[in-house]
Amino acid sequence: MTIPNPNPALFVPGKVIQIRGQESPGVVRELVLISAEEHIGHVVTMLEWLWPDITEKQRAAARLHDIGKKVGARSEFVKGLNIDPDNLRADFYAQDRCNAALSPADAGQRYLTFTESGDHRRFWPTIDAQDFRMDLDPPFGNHAAEVNEEDLLLYRDGALDLQNDSQSRNYILNLIRLHHSFQPDRIVDACAQCGDELVTDLYRLIVADHAGSRWAEYVVQHLEEGLEKPEAVDFFGEVELKVVAEPVGDDPDCNLKLGRVRLLRSQLPNETGNPSEAELLVKYYPVTVNWDLRKIVESAAMSLPTRRKQRAPRRRG
Repeated sequence: MTIPNPNPALFVPGKVIQIRGQESPGVVRELVLISAEEHIGHVVTMLEWLWPDITEKQRAAARLHDIGKKVGARSEFVKGLNIDPDNLRADFYAQDRCNAALSPADAGQRYLTFTESGDHRRFWPTIDAQDFRMDLDPPFGNHAAEVNEEDLLLYRDGALDLQNDSQSRNYILNLIRLHHSFQPDRIVDACAQCGDELVTDLYRLIVADHAGSRWAEYVVQHLEEGLEKPEAVDFFGEVELKVVAEPVGDDPDCNLKLGRVRLLRSQLPNETGNPSEAELLVKYYPVTVNWDLRKIVESAAMSLPTRRKQRAPRRRG
């Protein structure tokens, strides 16, 4: 069984990367969408490469760590579609009973509508106050904290069957809920339930999650000629990763663009052989926009006094 579904029928963005160009640094010209399943695949690739001795529970935690991004798709994002958490969950596990579809192109347009309505875009000035940057809300809720046991019940791989193994299910659920939380009291409580090995597993998941996101962005920014290209070397935790060969693009796959990069890791503790290389394949969907951040901020600022004036109470003479 391949988990998560490598070809989901319901495309829910799990990562959104902003692309700004050298010619107009203050303009976001593209939003690149990476599906929740695709990002999870990157994390699994990193985990298996960085730690060849991983356990089945560690692998399961990586495969499920962002299921909340899929199952927890916001109602504003899927508005008007006959899609509920059961459909999303079934699609994540590649079950035929999904019976719904959301293409990358449709998801891209829905995400634009989502971000441009309400308060889903936030702007902040750079340190030198010469430019602006933007934060975008994702099309899902608190994806780690809101995962529940029901989301894990369909997972089966080899001897690991989470529907009939409550101890492993609780262990993996703790890893998922903690991988974006750095509160010591929560980690201590989880270790009291699951054992001290949870700390090592949580560390590995966090490092793999960082590496999967970071190097996918490296590929995208390079191929889309973005201004914010990450460095070709990254050190996180105890592992250093660097580029062996610059990213290359492949032929599109199902309307998704493809890129790949070859990486080399540093020698692991107690490793005697030569460090291994790995290739990361990235499937993504670019959405063309033309957002001049300064103009958007200035336009909003100009309209603000008018609103305040309308709300101001009349003074008595």
